[in-house]
Amino acid sequence: MRADMTALTVTEGDDHQFYPTPDDVAGKMLAGIDWSYIQNILEPSAGNGNLVLAAIKAHAANTRRDSPLAIDCIEIDPYLRAILKQNAEVEWVRPLHERRKYIDDLPYEERRPFLEELSDVRSKLSALDTATVNIIHDNFLTYHGWRQYQLIIMNPPFAEGDLHLLKALELQKDGGSIACLLNAETIRNPYTGTRQILQRELNKYGAQIKFVKDAFRDAERRADVDVAIVRITIPTREEKKSDIWERMDKAAREEQPEFAEVTDLVIGDFVEQAVMRFRVEVSSCKELIRQYYALRPYMTEELDPTSIYGKKSILTLTVGQETNYEQLVNVDKLLKAIRLKYWRALFKNEKFIGRLTSAVRERYMQKVDDMAEYDFTLFNIRTIMAEMGAQVVDGVKGAILSLFDTLTAEHSWYPECNRNKHYFNGWAANKAHKIGKKSIIPTYGMFATHSWNHDTFEVNNAYKVLSDIEKVFDYLSGAMTDEHDILERLKIANANGKTRNIPLKYFDVDLYKKGTTHIKYRDMDLIDKMNIYAARNKNWLPPNYGRTTYSEMTTEEKEVVESFQGAEAYAKVMARSDFFLSEPTRSVAMLTDGSEGGAMR
Repeated sequence: MRADMTALTVTEGDDHQFYPTPDDVAGKMLAGIDWSYIQNILEPSAGNGNLVLAAIKAHAANTRRDSPLAIDCIEIDPYLRAILKQNAEVEWVRPLHERRKYIDDLPYEERRPFLEELSDVRSKLSALDTATVNIIHDNFLTYHGWRQYQLIIMNPPFAEGDLHLLKALELQKDGGSIACLLNAETIRNPYTGTRQILQRELNKYGAQIKFVKDAFRDAERRADVDVAIVRITIPTREEKKSDIWERMDKAAREEQPEFAEVTDLVIGDFVEQAVMRFRVEVSSCKELIRQYYALRPYMTEELDPTSIYGKKSILTLTVGQETNYEQLVNVDKLLKAIRLKYWRALFKNEKFIGRLTSAVRERYMQKVDDMAEYDFTLFNIRTIMAEMGAQVVDGVKGAILSLFDTLTAEHSWYPECNRNKHYFNGWAANKAHKIGKKSIIPTYGMFATHSWNHDTFEVNNAYKVLSDIEKVFDYLSGAMTDEHDILERLKIANANGKTRNIPLKYFDVDLYKKGTTHIKYRDMDLIDKMNIYAARNKNWLPPNYGRTTYSEMTTEEKEVVESFQGAEAYAKVMARSDFFLSEPTRSVAMLTDGSEGGAMR
C-alpha cells in the first residue's frame, strides 16, 4: 500500500452524513464480485476507508499474489481524507508486519506450527504492496474524469444517495459494475423526480437490490436505519462501426467496376463479399495511417517541440509484433498481413476448396504465404480458380488409379485385405485385378484411445479417409457434391453411436476398432466404370475393348473379356458407352452450389 500513514481515528468535522461502512455490510456489498478482471476501482465517498480496505482484502484473497489494483478515492471532508491516508497502515499493514516479525523471531521449532499462517501473512503483504490508493478529487458530484473503472464501490451520503448513484451510472455507461449502499427509503419511497429517474435506471439495468435491517445498529457511528445494497452490472457497450470504415465502405459500394466485368466465370456471393471487404479494410487502414500522422505532432511526450522528447509520440501505431515504435508504420507489411488473412480464409473455405482432394488442398495450403504478394481481387481469384481446376482435371486420372490400387492391391499384405482383389486374365499380364462389391482397407486412428473421449469414433479421421474416396466417385459420375454432406452424415452417425452401415453417397461403411474400414458399394455400374477405366489405363484389356462388338473380337480378346466381365456385361457396356467408356469429368467447377457454409471468416 503506497501511503504515508499515522493513526487518526476520529474526524474533527461535524458531518452528520458520515456513517463508516460496517465490516459485515462491506462484506455483503462485495460478495460475489469476480475479482479476476478488476484492476481499477473508484470509491467516490471514501470516508475513513472502510470500503477501500475491504476491497483490498477481497481482491488479495481472490486473485494472484502479483495482481495489481488501483483504487481512486474521492472524499469531500479534508479530515476524512487524512484518516483515509492513515488508516490502512494502522488497520491492516502494521498488524501484518508485526505478526510476521513475531513469527520470524521465534526459534525454528516453535515457529513450525505458525508456518501456514506466516505464508498467509506474507501473501497478504505481497498483494497489498501491489495496491495503489490515490485521492483524486474532493466532490464526486463535480468530478469529471476520463478513467474507465471496472468497479465503483460507494456508501454515499444518505441524503444525496440518489444523485451519487446516478452520477456513478453515468460514469459506467460504457460498461462496468457498481456496488452501492443507500438509505432504503431512497428505493422504497421514490417521491422526488430524481428518485424516480433512479428507479427507471435501476430497472433498465436489472439492478439487484437487497434490503438490510438495522445495518448500523452496532456500527462505529450508530444509526437506526434500514439500508439497501444495490448491485449493478452494465455490459460493455459495443463500439459502432468507425467513421473511417463507413466512409470507405460507402465509397467501395458506389464504384464496383470490378464486379461488373465478371462474365466468364461464376463467382460465389461469399467471394464477392470478401473482395469488397478487403477493399474497404485496406482503404480504411491507409486512411487511419494518414490521419495518425496528421495527429502525431499533437501527441508528443513534451509540449516543447525543441525538447529531445518533443518529437516522440505518446501514441504509437504498429503492424503485428513490431517493437521499434519510432519507426514509420510499414504500409507494405500491413498490406501483406491483410492480403494473407483473406487468402488464408479463402483457402480454408469449404465452398471454395470442396472439390479438391486432400493432396491438392495440401499443395495449395503450402503456397498460401506466397499469395501475400497479390491483392485479393476477383482477377487474382479467377486465376487461382482456373489453376486449381486444371490441377484437379490433370490429377483425376492419377486420383482414380491411386484409389483403385488402394481398394485392390495396395494393402494386400494385410490379411483381411487379400479378399479385395478379384482376379481375371489380363491382356498384358497373367494376373490383373478389379474391385468387387466390397473393399476393406486398414485405417488407424478411427477410435480414440483416451478414456476421456466419449465419441463413438473420430469423425475427422474418418472424414479424411472417406471424403477423398467420395470425390473420386464424383469425378467418375460427374455428379459433384458439396462435401459437407459426408461430414454431416458422419457426425450424425457418431452422435447416434453408430459404427456399422453408415450410409454415404455411393457406399455404406463399417468402422472396426481393430483398425479396418469395410466399404460396401451400392452403385455397381460406377464400380464397373472404375474397373474399366483402371484396366484400360493399365493395358489389362484388349486395345479393341469398347471399339468392336464381342462377336467381332478375336478368340484371345474374347477370353480376356470373359474373364473380366462376360459377354452379357460387355454388351451392356457397348449399349451405354457414353457412360462406361467416357473420360471422367473434364472440368471441375471450383465453387460448390448453394449458399450455406460459405461465409468468409
